[in-house]
Amino acid sequence: MEKVKLMNMCKIVNPKTKQVLVQERVKNWQGIAFPGGKVEFGESIVPSVKREVYEETGLKLNKIRICGIKDWYDKKEKERQLIILFVSDDFTGELISETSEGKVYWINEEELKNQNLAYDFDKLLEVFNNEEINEMIYNDNENLDENLRWNLELY
Repeated sequence: MEKVKLMNMCKIVNPKTKQVLVQERVKNWQGIAFPGGKVEFGESIVPSVKREVYEETGLKLNKIRICGIKDWYDKKEKERQLIILFVSDDFTGELISETSEGKVYWINEEELKNQNLAYDFDKLLEVFNNEEINEMIYNDNENLDENLRWNLELY
């Protein structure tokens, strides 16, 4: 039986300013990305993204929608890893500027290209931003930390 690790990530857009919320991650992996995390054992997917976003940002998501997935097999961990990608512009609460996961702040999306992005986050943005692309997959997982080839799949 295949072991599977489920995760989530959410692009949060401020409806007034059109800025996106990013997190400057300092744990497990580093760089700028959208908030998200692991789906806990027995937890449903949508509640997991709402929980992770609240823990990392202080914002409570109302309406969210799935916009794609990132999928790969991690040979080192011997498990399939899936990140379910969400988008929302419907939230309440006060933003926490920093947690143990890293700093959290609003930024114009065009400015992301000039930031220290997390590994492959620039490619993942294509899944978030192009409604015709639904999945990011890796073709070669031999050297997970090196130059990976990837596909953006249309379905």
